[in-house]
Amino acid sequence: MPGKRRNLPPLMYLQAFEAAARHNSFTGAAHELGCTQAAISQRIRGLETHLGRKLFERRRNGVILTEAGEAYLPGVSEALNIAEAATEGLKGNGVRRTVTLSGPSSFLNLWLIPRLPDLLGVREDIELRLNSAIWTDPHAELADILVEVRESETNACIAYMPEERLVLVCAPGLASVFAQKDPAQALSSLRHLHVQGRYDLWSRWAEALHLPFSAATNLKFDTAVSALEAARLGLGPAVVYASYAERYLKSGELVAPLGEGVPTPLSHCIVKGPAARPQWHPAHKVLEWLTSMLTQQSRI
Repeated sequence: MPGKRRNLPPLMYLQAFEAAARHNSFTGAAHELGCTQAAISQRIRGLETHLGRKLFERRRNGVILTEAGEAYLPGVSEALNIAEAATEGLKGNGVRRTVTLSGPSSFLNLWLIPRLPDLLGVREDIELRLNSAIWTDPHAELADILVEVRESETNACIAYMPEERLVLVCAPGLASVFAQKDPAQALSSLRHLHVQGRYDLWSRWAEALHLPFSAATNLKFDTAVSALEAARLGLGPAVVYASYAERYLKSGELVAPLGEGVPTPLSHCIVKGPAARPQWHPAHKVLEWLTSMLTQQSRI
């Protein structure tokens, strides 16, 4: 109705409430909104006074929503998302939205990038930034989506590759060595290509197949990309994640002389998603796509 005054609390109160609810922390909300924890606390008190309801229970290690806060949050979040989307739309519909995805260097190069045409072919508006990490990413906190290798069965994650395996691969010219000797003898006669990292893939693979394992290796690499290239040149066998070797095995550049590999609890997991991003942000679409790609990963 024209001239009717809206009975709304100040916008800064609503922003403080929504941010504190997402972080379960006034300190986290203060960091996000660029103010002090005291300012967030004051704004929440002002909102509670305006509503005549208590919205948070204060705990030693943070805050949790009361029943009233739980009921109020969805409407406030939706309203802020709509207001933000309208503001961004007014700035220009053609503005690209950058999505930062961080993951192991070998994962990005060997698994993700070959699949990117599937995403970019239908989402040309997305500007994707890929941050490669060797073992750990020092800038992981800047990522909208973070992929790491973890023990998928014991670590909570958003999604993970359910059928990851460890496989021994080598150049076709070396396959005859495995055909002429038993696996233990064949391995002892060849140079091992070892990928260094948080997990020792060679020892895990050998233990699963009850094969003797020697920690002594002739060549060590910090990425599977380098180890696979060395294997392709016939320098020796390498043990890698089957998902990394997929392209090499399909093209025939490498073979798996001892079979398709062994299951492993190690898996590529999405351990961080764009929860802090508004729902209209394309990071959510990228997360949805990546989750689908990971969970659909099939055996070679």
